[in-house]
Amino acid sequence: MKGLVIWIRTAGDSGEAVLDELGAEISGRGGRVEVFHGHAVENLGMEENSRAKAVACAMLASHGVVVIASGVDPSGLETGERFALREVSEQQLLDITYRNSFIRDLELSGLIPPPALDVHPDEEKEILKRLREMGYLDED
Repeated sequence: MKGLVIWIRTAGDSGEAVLDELGAEISGRGGRVEVFHGHAVENLGMEENSRAKAVACAMLASHGVVVIASGVDPSGLETGERFALREVSEQQLLDITYRNSFIRDLELSGLIPPPALDVHPDEEKEILKRLREMGYLDED
């Protein structure tokens, strides 16, 4: 899977909860995710600034990882052969309708896995029965 940098534009350090929520959702789908909090760049021994953070995100994403980070400024990155870039504002992600659309776009673009289906066995039997009645499946 191609790597991805999701760069969330924030008004400051307020966006870390949004990063964690988005990371948990993508991870729950089976994606390889790294959430870059504000201190992540310093932990790598790099100078703490938006450009250093963006470069570190790009390096990690080029290995097929979904990297979620935030910054006040745009990332300055460009989508390339090894990773894609999606920039979004924190305010947009707080709107549940927009967030669902954003996640669906990532899914349809093949950048994150689709959601895992969790169907109760009784419900699955009913669905299979209806599909057989409609002629989509052969009778067992």
